[in-house]
Amino acid sequence: MLTRPEIYKLVHEYIGVTDGYLGDFSYRTHTEFYPYYCDLDIDPNQYEGTTRERFLQILQKANSIEQAKIVKGILTKYPVSHFPAELQPQKQILYDEFMQTIERLDPQNTLRRGVPGEIKNLIFAANGPKPDIILADAMSNSICIVKHAEHCLVYDQPISDNGLLWNELTHWWARQSVLPSIDMDTEYHLYRRLETALASPPERLLFATYFRTLRREMQDRFPALCPQVYLHYDPKTLQELKGGQRIPRQRMDFLVLLSNSDRIVIEVDGKHHYAEDDTASPKRYAEMVAEDRNLRLRGYEVYRFGGYELDERNGKTVVEQFFRRLYKRYGLL
Repeated sequence: MLTRPEIYKLVHEYIGVTDGYLGDFSYRTHTEFYPYYCDLDIDPNQYEGTTRERFLQILQKANSIEQAKIVKGILTKYPVSHFPAELQPQKQILYDEFMQTIERLDPQNTLRRGVPGEIKNLIFAANGPKPDIILADAMSNSICIVKHAEHCLVYDQPISDNGLLWNELTHWWARQSVLPSIDMDTEYHLYRRLETALASPPERLLFATYFRTLRREMQDRFPALCPQVYLHYDPKTLQELKGGQRIPRQRMDFLVLLSNSDRIVIEVDGKHHYAEDDTASPKRYAEMVAEDRNLRLRGYEVYRFGGYELDERNGKTVVEQFFRRLYKRYGLL
């Protein structure tokens, strides 16, 4: 359980108290905090007092796992970057202390989220025939594309704790393309290459809206949105398998890496996801949702858009609101 000094540090030294109230929490945002950031069904309106007093009552009443969820929720809602620059060194020290506190409160690591293991090769931006891949070194999982290499990109650099950021991908692209400098032209060159992998107007709208609404605002914290990413790989084509499938889904429409373990899959569904020749196909739909379940159980987050949502009238608003809510949840906005 949290000690009294730890609770005091969290409330007064990390979050901060103003006129007896907890940080910038309003009664409304305090109510929203527990289900949104902590995955807890707690209603602070059942408690008396200010937001600080209610928070303290809830924290003291909670068991150790609930306390771990609340502390983690606070660190997500208030990342170190939330605070003024002059306060960030001290906040970073407290942040690191509370990350250790979470581990003590949750020794079984039940709050661990995401996909275990490190990413070795990110094969993405597929825009043509399936690449012919061999293992150049099976011991280290080093791959080599011996055919159709021009129809995909392979990012083989380590993924940092911050995930794969757009500026990192841009620097890698400049090296791959032997471009003389990193500037807006480099970004545009990479953007246009990724755009060639987009197969439908809804996908293009999602991709363009993401960059238009968030690139400038997020600057160096802007995560890369990678299209047409190989999740599984079967070296045989459907023609070679005579129409059969050994793997239900080989590519994802989009992937965002917020860390090695936090992997966000985004799918844009056309009618081929649930129909065959304009006829509803329960079998095809069942295969799709079964694979979604498998991905979630492996730690991926999976979000689907219906192509109908992403029209020119409302699609841009839908996309912007989604990414803002997603990145707010991860403390990026």
